[in-house]
Amino acid sequence: MVERSRYSQVAIWLHWIIAIAVITNIGLAGLTEDLPREVRGVYMGYHKALGVTILVLSVARLLWRLGHKPPPLPNTTPVWQAAFAKTIHFLFYVLLIGLPLSGWIWMSSAPAPFSYFGLFEVPLFPVAGQKALGDALHSGHELAGTAMFFLIILHLLAAAKHQFIDKDNLIRRMWPA
Repeated sequence: MVERSRYSQVAIWLHWIIAIAVITNIGLAGLTEDLPREVRGVYMGYHKALGVTILVLSVARLLWRLGHKPPPLPNTTPVWQAAFAKTIHFLFYVLLIGLPLSGWIWMSSAPAPFSYFGLFEVPLFPVAGQKALGDALHSGHELAGTAMFFLIILHLLAAAKHQFIDKDNLIRRMWPA
């Protein structure tokens, strides 16, 4: 059996769609910081709906990943780098699922209903009125968002290192086409 040198097309597309959605969502959250409440609410509505999309796509990607082994790293990859890459990918999955869930449960605790891009109301978790939970999730959500931002930077730096310093063409494994 010949080992693949690239991720499957499904994994590649899920990766890039989720990446664009996450970066967009980080941008939306940052953009709204100093806006008036009524304008902020519109952008945060998009932020919440996009978060639900990220959650669904991330669960789909995780399920796909469980059934489809990724291509092996090059034999020249040091053991510590392979372990570091596995740890980073694990943290990505934790944040890709945990961040949207924490935001959704936080909104449910208020309760603060929200729609999915105006198509339907997103059902809330049965935690209405649990202020302490909401406060903890609010803080955790912001901290996790900051962690996601720095994890993305680290991921991009690692990809650039492999492409431009190591010249091992590792980026090809996840590049579309």
